[in-house]
Amino acid sequence: MKVIISILFFSAISINVYSQIYGISGAKLSSINAATIGQNSLEFEPGFGYFWASSFFDENGKLQPISPTSDSTDVFQEMVFRFTYGITDRFEAGLMIASDMSSFSFGTKYTLFKIKNFSGGIIAGGTFANESDIVALNSGIFGKTISFSTGLAFSNDFSDKLSLDFDFMYQCLRDDKVSYSNDFFIDAEVAYIFKNKNQLISGLSYTLNKHTHEYDGHDNYLLNLNIGASIETGDMFAFSFLFPVAILGKNFDRLNGFNFALTIFLH
Repeated sequence: MKVIISILFFSAISINVYSQIYGISGAKLSSINAATIGQNSLEFEPGFGYFWASSFFDENGKLQPISPTSDSTDVFQEMVFRFTYGITDRFEAGLMIASDMSSFSFGTKYTLFKIKNFSGGIIAGGTFANESDIVALNSGIFGKTISFSTGLAFSNDFSDKLSLDFDFMYQCLRDDKVSYSNDFFIDAEVAYIFKNKNQLISGLSYTLNKHTHEYDGHDNYLLNLNIGASIETGDMFAFSFLFPVAILGKNFDRLNGFNFALTIFLH
């Protein structure tokens, strides 16, 4: 068994975005690519995210301080673990678990087609969370919030150095067995290889939460600019950095911070 270690990024720790499809592989920062990791391949990935917010986007999309009377800052941090296994050359499945066992996610990806440099795939998954700020009712482990998601992922190699990954996801989120929101996620990222396998990566991530529960009838949206780089120091290691920048939003915290993950590939 060959062990390869590299450092990659993912958007698993996105506070207030609720959830997406986790447990599956990706080739860039937050977007999901159409390709799978290959049959009998295994990825293990511990990841860490650290964010802070001193302001938020209000109902009108304007920035407001978290606390009008003091210089208050909200801090969010979490460590997660991802396991992904290639069942066939076209199909993979995986899990993601928070280090404090507050959430558990599963995901699958199937490559539908590849036409020259363009490929497409279908993705699906779900998340179970025991912590919820929506309805303060405890119904057991992973019993407070549940979501199911599905979507499509596309990839295109424009050249040996330039590539694009794009995905679109729909999610139904239920809290305490009550339908709470219909959510939509869009990610698009471009990567440019500038030396060896080193990459400069940039793109956009958009989240829309359309709430249906009587307790909370408003909608949330957030548009982030993702900036990062992946630096490889050989065949076994790559160092990457992701810094999401909130461009505009509504009823969302304006977060600053980073995501970081260490991926171990087993073939």
